[in-house]
Amino acid sequence: MKKAMKVLGVIALAAIIGFGVTGCSKKEGGGSSGGSGSVNVGRAAPASDFNYKLSDDGKGVVITKYTGNGGVLVIPGEIEGYPVVELGSSVFSAYNAGPGYNIISVVIPASVKKIGMECFGFIEKLTTVTFLGSGVVLNYTVFRNCINLSELNMPDGDNVLIPHVDEYGNVYDSAFQGCTKLPLAVRSKLVSWGFREP
Repeated sequence: MKKAMKVLGVIALAAIIGFGVTGCSKKEGGGSSGGSGSVNVGRAAPASDFNYKLSDDGKGVVITKYTGNGGVLVIPGEIEGYPVVELGSSVFSAYNAGPGYNIISVVIPASVKKIGMECFGFIEKLTTVTFLGSGVVLNYTVFRNCINLSELNMPDGDNVLIPHVDEYGNVYDSAFQGCTKLPLAVRSKLVSWGFREP
């Protein structure tokens, strides 16, 4: 009887530990960076770390400024009940020691479908970027001179990331200018989607 109770106790403890781990992470499909196929996205940054406004159609939020402290950044998928649909130009840029200077990794929610120019530009400490969704339009120089960016996690499939095309048909394909530490397989995938070689 004692042995049976001990075994049940071990099983219960294992179940509790397993639940705790599962409850703290979100698993996503494999990325083209050759990762394990599981991404622990962590806790989203609070809305107070951002300035934001409603999108032109009033259906989503556009983040216009970052006021947080950097580190591991998980951008929220929703603010005040609205999905975060766009990241504006230079929001996280570290140019001249800007607001994103200390960001080392960033997770971009599936709700985001557009990212403005130099949004993450010049963040030399940035090593990892994870996109949770697909069909994201990148304006030019989004990740300009992120010289230590070496891991780009993305869902499987084609055209997860799409170069911006303006109203005149001009294609802005230099979103990863200077990101020379990206693995060959990732650079090849980006080129196949229409981006210039980093």
